Amino acid sequence: MTTDRAVRFSLLLPVRNEAARLPAVLASIRRQRYPTDSVELLVADAGSTDDTVAIARASGARVFHNPVGRAEPGAGMLLERATGDVAMWLAADNAFAGDRFLERMARPFADSRVAAAFPSLVSTAQDGGTTRYFNAFTDPFNHFIYGGATSPASYHRTYRLKRHTAEYAVYDFACGPRPLIALAQGFTMRLPYRKPFGTDEDDVAPVELLIAQGAEIAFVENAALEHHTVRGIGDALRKFGPRFRARMTDAGQPVWGRLKSSPDNRRLRAYLWPFYAVSFILPAIAAVDGLLRDRRREWLYHPFVSAAFGFEFWRQAGIVAVDRLKRRT
Repeated sequence: MTTDRAVRFSLLLPVRNEAARLPAVLASIRRQRYPTDSVELLVADAGSTDDTVAIARASGARVFHNPVGRAEPGAGMLLERATGDVAMWLAADNAFAGDRFLERMARPFADSRVAAAFPSLVSTAQDGGTTRYFNAFTDPFNHFIYGGATSPASYHRTYRLKRHTAEYAVYDFACGPRPLIALAQGFTMRLPYRKPFGTDEDDVAPVELLIAQGAEIAFVENAALEHHTVRGIGDALRKFGPRFRARMTDAGQPVWGRLKSSPDNRRLRAYLWPFYAVSFILPAIAAVDGLLRDRRREWLYHPFVSAAFGFEFWRQAGIVAVDRLKRRT
């Protein structure tokens, strides 16, 4: 990649019935102070029945049909059609904060050692406590399993800093616990690249494999991505409840594949989490400790969000148990 021209971005956006949220994503792309001929938007539509496709095409996006219907395979399909220097994974609940997001995300790629980069996730005034918690720590289940490897806010005490510039930081992710970095929220990768075999449904394993191969990944703190992931705790439970059920009934879920290759302590924590979450007192102790250590108010939500998710897990476990009993009788 030469440095005498702008890095060319291929933005990968899988969607389905996103007419309500898509305009905000598109508006944030349009307001970038970045050469428009260095940005292509590729959209994978999974059979929308609203105005999603029309809105995307009106913005100049290239729209493709996603026959699989799920986001991860849709993004993988777009990756094969990307023509840029780098590909950026996005979701319809994302928006670029400010007008220099792409400019800031491009800077690490002037260094040939950098294979990929990811932005910081931020909340806005429209986001409630649950979303703020997610953006700070991810969901309660993964937060409990990954600990300090979930958030850039705790990278400084989890990983050695390899180098730091005014624009980005490179941590030694290979020497330490595997971080929880997902593709979907602005992860940007140097092209050409193809997702490894067996990771079509997984947006975390490809990053883990990159790290295992010795690739350097830059954290671009001053590139802020708004992540409006849920509208509240009820919306979060409606979103994650089916995921809990799927994990109980399908051993092929990506999370189990990752845990099989994880250290024993992480596998143990995965099985302990349902009990930890509903205890309330243990998450409350963790919240006090985290608040004193990190000075982040999002820790105040930890006992409540953990409890809500824990009780939803046990509710789904009850549904699965009843279904199995019915099948036996």
